[in-house]
Amino acid sequence: MRNKIITAFMATLVAIVGCSDDSENTSIEGAPSVFFMVETLASDEMGGRDNLSAGSLLAQSFLYEELAKIAEPIFPAAQGIEGYLQHYDVGTNVLALVPGGELADEYVMIGAHYDGHGSDDVCAGKTAEDDICNGANDNAAGVAAVIDVVRSIVADGVPRRSIIVTLWDGEEDGLVGAQYYVENPVFPLEQTITYVNFDIQGANLLPSLRNYTILVGAETGGANLVEASDRAREASSLDTVMLSLIFGQGRSDHAVLTDSSVPAVFFTDANNGCYHTVKDDIDAVDFPKLEQQILTAQALTRELLVTDDVPVFNDEAPPSVYEDAEELLPIVEAAQSDIGRFPPEAQVTAEEFLIDLQAIVDAGPEAFDTAAVGTLLVGASFLVATLRTLECDPFLADG
Repeated sequence: MRNKIITAFMATLVAIVGCSDDSENTSIEGAPSVFFMVETLASDEMGGRDNLSAGSLLAQSFLYEELAKIAEPIFPAAQGIEGYLQHYDVGTNVLALVPGGELADEYVMIGAHYDGHGSDDVCAGKTAEDDICNGANDNAAGVAAVIDVVRSIVADGVPRRSIIVTLWDGEEDGLVGAQYYVENPVFPLEQTITYVNFDIQGANLLPSLRNYTILVGAETGGANLVEASDRAREASSLDTVMLSLIFGQGRSDHAVLTDSSVPAVFFTDANNGCYHTVKDDIDAVDFPKLEQQILTAQALTRELLVTDDVPVFNDEAPPSVYEDAEELLPIVEAAQSDIGRFPPEAQVTAEEFLIDLQAIVDAGPEAFDTAAVGTLLVGASFLVATLRTLECDPFLADG
């Protein structure tokens, strides 16, 4: 019965993509462009890709078609799409393998969640005309980034290490797809040297922050991963801010991997007013920014695939370090030019946080203490929460 359902949805998928001009929506060797992948995954036909929904099945079929062009099934004994699917009670992970060469038994995992909220109670701003949270930034763009990174690497030949592609289901329900994988790993977690995670890409928080993006958690892989991540951010024109794992608030799939002692980095643009609303649609995606984010991720992933300086999980890293303050300061300073968008009370708090943050940076690393950590975490949490309450402005996606 399931195969009949998948066949029916494949026919629907052909109808969706068949109406587009392939000459405008292709890139490497005829594969769909990043724009086309986001547009397809965030289409109304996919209904927001909520787990166990008809749209989720349609998304799985689309992802299978794309992964089959560049990667092998994770379960080679299965037939067709089933070779790429890891089923569990409330969802289905879409997985694939790019076999490596000399170090084929070592793995770099790269992934993103493909599920969304659809029209459930978490989906905000529903109207009679629009009741779908299409999840373009969150997380069709992240999925497209994963596929594009892997596609570019495969085009160059066999990588030194193997790549595990993980497109998770159930992230929006509490990271359950990633949790199922670590409890039922297809390949040994101890041979997975790093997980590279994408969640909310091509998004902008404020006009003044358009050129900023965030990389979280490099310290989980010790100095080797920190240094590799620092080098990778030179690959794009963006200001990529590197922050400690705690600033990711444990809210994406990387947290499951780090809890299982796998080093991880998390690429994100945090939450703006479009987050989990019907306005997180294709016109909210800043595609030039997304292309630059992909360049950073490509650089990091390529280095992880070949390096002899392998990340080693660091379970003794402090929750926050002085460098977090140095990295946060330019963002908070830049945001001041848009402070008029904040509610009056929030404007006061933002100004006070800037003063406190500047004082921490001025005091130097020797003075960085528990109180400073608390100031950073409270201030950063306040900014994330405030930015999420601002009105969704899709024009922020216009370069």
